Amino acid sequence: MSIGVLGLLYVAIGLAITAGAALARRPLGAGDAVFLVTLWPVAAPLVLGGQRTEDDPVTAELVSALARAQASPLAQVLPDTETARVLASRLREAAAHLADLDAVLARPDFDEASAARRATELRARGATGAAATAELRVRTLGQLRSLRVRYRAELDEVRELIAQLVTQAELVRLQPAIAQTSGELVRELVTRVEGLGELFAYQASLERAEYAAPVGRS
Repeated sequence: MSIGVLGLLYVAIGLAITAGAALARRPLGAGDAVFLVTLWPVAAPLVLGGQRTEDDPVTAELVSALARAQASPLAQVLPDTETARVLASRLREAAAHLADLDAVLARPDFDEASAARRATELRARGATGAAATAELRVRTLGQLRSLRVRYRAELDEVRELIAQLVTQAELVRLQPAIAQTSGELVRELVTRVEGLGELFAYQASLERAEYAAPVGRS
């Protein structure tokens, strides 16, 4: 089977998936539709799966950026479909962690200043064991807040790289010769998203330490 026939078959599958989604009354935006046609091996589980990309703005932006870049000469330096799927999944996970941290740290009982005052009061009363436990809680809350800052900073950086990828795709349309030199931008984006795994590991270590921490006694 020739490359041309394979290409037509690939596009036909994307069109069939998009048409099937429309017939099933799945609401698809223009970006989703383009992404389904051009990169359906990645888009099908993301756009039609149980979790819509719209639930996470950063992942939705990545999906849209890849769709635009795929339709330009920049396509030759984009990650393969499996890598793109992993990247999108990792972004969704990071966004979910950030949302969880925002929700938890907004609770009154997770206020770090209140926890610190409680620890001071216990220490002043001579309840050393309870004070030690309260101080451990203060440290844990501080670590959670620092983790939230790191998640937000990393996701902000990824969003800027995605925005630049969209801009670069438009530039490459006008100047196809610079497509190869845009590879550094794509590599930086991939590296940033893959680096989110370090944050996941750090968060897991905090959770393990919290469960393993000894409880002080009065």
